[in-house]
Amino acid sequence: MSLNKALEELKYDKRLVDLNIKMGRVTKEQVEQYTQNLEDLEALCEKLDIEKEDKDLT
Repeated sequence: MSLNKALEELKYDKRLVDLNIKMGRVTKEQVEQYTQNLEDLEALCEKLDIEKEDKDLT
């Protein structure tokens, strides 16, 4: 995979979005539009009880 293709795939990555805005690769408006168009996957997630998980390890 080329570096440009990898960067394109990471354009909206939460860890890089501020840098991409600063570098002019994407605008705040584009990020907002992308975020609003994301599919809601909450129903497919498994909720974890961190405190219970922590107790099970001891």
